[in-house]
Amino acid sequence: MERDKSVRHAASVPYTKRNLCPYAVYLMNLLPLFIIILVIAFLTGSDSLFYLAYVLGGIGLLTFVWMQQALLGVQSRRRFSARAFHGEEVAVELDVTNQGRWPLLWLRVHESVPLSLHVPNFEHRIVSLAPGEKTTLHYQLNCQRRGYYHLGPLKLETGDLLQLTANREAVFDAEPFIVYPRVVPLRQLGLPSQLPFGNLPSRQRIFEDPSRFFGVRDYVPGDSLRQINWKSSARIRQLQVKRFQPAIALHTVILLDLNDEAYSLRGRAVGGEMGIIVAASIAAHLIERRQQVGLALLGRDQVTEYTGLQVISPAHGREHLMRMLEALARAEMTTTASLASVLPQANAGLGWGSTAVVISPGESPHLVDSLLQMRRQGFHVMFIATDPQTPFCRLQGKLEQIGIPAYWVTYEREMDVWR
Repeated sequence: MERDKSVRHAASVPYTKRNLCPYAVYLMNLLPLFIIILVIAFLTGSDSLFYLAYVLGGIGLLTFVWMQQALLGVQSRRRFSARAFHGEEVAVELDVTNQGRWPLLWLRVHESVPLSLHVPNFEHRIVSLAPGEKTTLHYQLNCQRRGYYHLGPLKLETGDLLQLTANREAVFDAEPFIVYPRVVPLRQLGLPSQLPFGNLPSRQRIFEDPSRFFGVRDYVPGDSLRQINWKSSARIRQLQVKRFQPAIALHTVILLDLNDEAYSLRGRAVGGEMGIIVAASIAAHLIERRQQVGLALLGRDQVTEYTGLQVISPAHGREHLMRMLEALARAEMTTTASLASVLPQANAGLGWGSTAVVISPGESPHLVDSLLQMRRQGFHVMFIATDPQTPFCRLQGKLEQIGIPAYWVTYEREMDVWR
């Protein structure tokens, strides 16, 4: 995962409406005074007034040219870790450099920051910069809430001391920043042995494919004599058995329901976030055990604004875990189709004997029937309810009758029984 990311901005300067007509401001502020002094100088023949008129004209022209070029050479650069885990503190350094030929007598630097990460929701400073000089803003992000955020936009503003021309402004784009959901370390899930997660060790791999040889292992009682590798056994003087890859791999898919209509009004905020924490914790636990895990997320993606079922195919490795955590960080509750209607689509790529961990607020229409259908299709199913207002005992009784274990996790302290 990329921990350090520096972004340099050197784009053209976008001006606001106040900057669209600097000539008008210049004429209104300085030109009337210049004309009055010039007329009096002609009438009186005073060399001093002529000199004053020339000075005022020169100052006005110099100020106008100066302000036209003021921000064209200004560059900004943010240095920060683009991704963070829940509870971390991230340091951000914002460099503003004057690469132009003209000094900036005053420069107002205003950086917008998400209120969930920083209080107040901005960083502000007024500085003066000579050509080639740099100023740096330092601030901390307190990552106590998962989500997809933006640092910025950065707004720069400058002007002349006499206010002869309109202030000049430049706005630089914001940069994305991701806070992963909280991951609770789970040492064991405490599930019944008939609900294996992924390719757990066993004496015999189900549906072994003889054409997919990938090594040998020590002989154990019960192994077929036909599978003994005699050359390897003779070389190390110990019986060795051929190992084959399974024709069907046992994967785990985590199905997370963020359909707000399935939650109670009082349980939406707690239940939805708890579901994301549970999904992230199970995914991290299984990836640590080198299992292949997938994610089916029913909700809204904050970045792409896609609403519906998002499926990440089962895989293993830390990079795949970061992909799932990023999807969970960007997830939002919204109104979607029911979980029961999308379960067949979520399990379409799973093989017989795979495990489906269903995380939902509680009972919803046709949900129990859909879970029963999954059981009949050969899937191992586990159900986790996260809505504190759901009638869990009744739902648990229905699921246990069809052989599906159910858990009720509404607050993080209840996950201690899994550790």
